[in-house]
Amino acid sequence: MSDSRRIWVRRAGWLAAAGILLAANLGFFLWYRGTARDRKAALESRLAALEREVLTREAEAKKLSEDRKRLSEVRSALDEFYGRRIGGQRETLASVVDEVHSILRKGGVSPGQIGYSTGKVENPPLTQMLINFSFKGDYTRFKQLLDAFQSAHKWLAIREVGLNRDSETPGSVQVHVLLVTYFLADENPAAPRARLAAGSAP
Repeated sequence: MSDSRRIWVRRAGWLAAAGILLAANLGFFLWYRGTARDRKAALESRLAALEREVLTREAEAKKLSEDRKRLSEVRSALDEFYGRRIGGQRETLASVVDEVHSILRKGGVSPGQIGYSTGKVENPPLTQMLINFSFKGDYTRFKQLLDAFQSAHKWLAIREVGLNRDSETPGSVQVHVLLVTYFLADENPAAPRARLAAGSAP
């Protein structure tokens, strides 16, 4: 084989190798370009998902902050109500009884006796005191008395009212009232039941 022929054979081999390398590079370029669009779409989708997740987390954090604020307000209201409006049994029992007798006296009502009974309430942990009495009087005085209890300085709630017409006195009614109030639970509560004559000291 002549030298020129050997040179062309060698060059043909180089050209073939170069062609194969060029074809490989072109194939890689086309594959990378095609997959790049897929990767971009996947990254954009992931970015959108992350943005939605961030917005969701921010909304949850805002709601948590608002819930914490409302809880603090409710706790403050409960502390105000139970700590000041109700108070402990030892500190406020006498003043509650005085309030009941004062309202009855101002309303011109003199029941024969007033019953007091206390008991525990589990949730929330309080001491409940029931106050019951009966009297005779006209209907207008009865309504004024209920209004006075509902606007009392001490916290008194009307649990039950019994009302019957008095057959002996025209225009008069027989009334039975059951009130309830609460105290913060004491470690050593007072005797559970007491019976007081109207107008007497607790």
